[in-house]
Amino acid sequence: MGPVSIVVRTGALTLFAAVLVSGCAASARQRPVEGAPVATSGATLENARRGLEGKWTLVSLNVTGPDGRKAEVEATGTLVSDAFGNLSVEYRMSPGGQKMLQSISINQPTPVITTTGRVVIDVDKKQITYVSEKADSAPFDAELAARRNNPFALERPRYYALGADGLLTLTTRYDDGQDAAVSRWKKGS
Repeated sequence: MGPVSIVVRTGALTLFAAVLVSGCAASARQRPVEGAPVATSGATLENARRGLEGKWTLVSLNVTGPDGRKAEVEATGTLVSDAFGNLSVEYRMSPGGQKMLQSISINQPTPVITTTGRVVIDVDKKQITYVSEKADSAPFDAELAARRNNPFALERPRYYALGADGLLTLTTRYDDGQDAAVSRWKKGS
C-alpha cells in the first residue's frame, strides 16, 4: 500500500496529514527477530509437571539401610502432585513394615511418614527438591538429612522416572549415591 493523502484544508495541515499517513504505510521488516527455539516435546518443565500431576497410589516401597541392608516394606501410600509445584507423599507402614525398617536400622517412631510442601523440579537431573516456605525457593539443607540418616527426610532430593508402563518411580539416595528408598506409584485412586 502506497502513501495516501487526506485533504483536510489547504496549506500546512494538508502537508502534515500526507506525511503522517505515508509514515504508516506497510513495509517488510528489514531484519528478522531471532529467539530461542521453543521446546514442543521432550524434557520440559511443563511436561514434567503434567506427567507428575495427579493422585498416585503406592505399588511398592523398597528401603536400604545406611549399612546397605535392604527391605521390601509393607506399606500403603498416596502421592498428590498439583500444577502449582505442591507435592504431598504419605506412607502408612503396616506393623510388619515398621519391623522391616527397624531390621535395617531405620527407626521410624510412627507408622505414618508424610512429606508435604512446595517443590522445585530440575528436568535435566530428573530431580524434585522440597523448598522451605521461609526461604523463597531455597531448597532444604541436604547435609541435615545426611546427619539424620533418614531416607524419607524432606531435605533429601527425590529423583523421578516416568515409565512407559505408566508407573512413577521416586528414589532418594544417600550421600554416597546408593539408593535409600525407592517407591513405585500408579496413577489413579
